Amino acid sequence: MNDTARSLQRAAHLLAVVACLALAAPGFVGRASAAACSSTAGAASCAVTANVTVTGGTLTLESSPSLYWSFIGTGYDQWASASATALSGCTASGASTHCSGGTAPSMIVLDGTGSSSGWAVSEYLSANTLPTGAVLKFNGQGSSTIGWSQASPIGTDPFTPATPSAVCDYASSCTAASAASTCSPAGLGFSTCPSYAVTLGGTGAASQVDLYSAAANSGLGANCFASGTATAVGCTGTTSTGFFNLGLRGGSPVGSTSATINMAVNSGP
Repeated sequence: MNDTARSLQRAAHLLAVVACLALAAPGFVGRASAAACSSTAGAASCAVTANVTVTGGTLTLESSPSLYWSFIGTGYDQWASASATALSGCTASGASTHCSGGTAPSMIVLDGTGSSSGWAVSEYLSANTLPTGAVLKFNGQGSSTIGWSQASPIGTDPFTPATPSAVCDYASSCTAASAASTCSPAGLGFSTCPSYAVTLGGTGAASQVDLYSAAANSGLGANCFASGTATAVGCTGTTSTGFFNLGLRGGSPVGSTSATINMAVNSGP
């Protein structure tokens, strides 16, 4: 058998295979280009077009609505992290204060915009009647036991400065926030990224300071200022990394005082 005959024999064999496939599987040929399905007329095969539309949502902030500190006068300067619930059973313990019933505050940024532009959480104080000389800071670390203070000079913050970490809340396949290296959100009045711990002291919108800026392409979805793994919506099961720490002078007058921390989240780091 010469080469031409062999080539013709191979071609005939391939045609026979294709014919067998077509006979064994009716409709096999041409399935990829099936006509559109109809709700009124039946067909042996048809195609359904699947459409998905995602609309950009909002950028919002959730936070514990109240913060609580309680100190027993010991004559020493004391520092403590805020509790999200009222403190009770407070007693002097040497130079410091021990209270029960404290819980760590929570803070969540919900970025449903889909813009990937990052965001900035900022604040300023108003209605500030905190005792003279008190120091209020936002820090990445705080009291190991909420409600317990530490004795330390008012000018020496005892809590190690740290950039707060962020993790995804339960039911959110988020892109966890990472701290931006360049921070200048439009119209907020600051142009540098925060250096921890951040001092909260100015009153009025002109004194707004940056608490945390998420870099572009990060912070999408529901971000908890926390570590660990959320087991339910609301950052349940995580450990807070966003603490408000207050330093109080040993000679502060007795009484109840307060301040309003005005929080905001805006697009852009």
